[in-house]
Order: sequence, then C-alpha cells, then structure tokens
Amino acid sequence: MDWVPEAVKMLTGRGRYEALMGNVHGLAMLLDGSKSLIDSCEPPPGAVYQYAARVEDLEDAHKQAVETLRAFHLRVKTFEADLVAKPWKVN
Repeated sequence: MDWVPEAVKMLTGRGRYEALMGNVHGLAMLLDGSKSLIDSCEPPPGAVYQYAARVEDLEDAHKQAVETLRAFHLRVKTFEADLVAKPWKVN
C-alpha cells in the first residue's frame, strides 16, 4: 500500500526547492520583525521592569538565529543544482 499522497509525488525537485527557499525568506522576514520587538523591550531609564530574559540575551539569540539562517541559505544555494535536478525522497 502506498502511503505517500499523489500531490506530494507530483512535486518536482524544482518545486520543492522553491518551497524551501520561500520558507527561508519567510523566516528571514520574521527575524527582521523580531529585531524591532526586541528593541522595544528596552526599559526606559530609571524604570523598574522585570523581564524573563535580558535584552542582551535576546539580541544574542537573534544574532545567532540570523547567522544560522544565513549559513543554511548559503549551503542550500551551494547545492541548488543537485536539489533541483534530483527528486527528493519522501520517507
């Protein structure tokens, strides 16, 4: 019995690659938006606020996420020809 839906089988390597790159660009846009949210967490001078995480910790986590996404994007672009040419195996 075949468990893989026909719609999934019809996706070519090109379609899957474009979907992957669309997700990478979507994540990049979300990370850009989260930067302004992190900047708005900075308490005004003299105000007493208690956060679950320090703003510096959030900025470091954001920077690490951006660097990781850039490295992944670069790696995907490096193997673009292989990803487009071969059908992806669905487990």
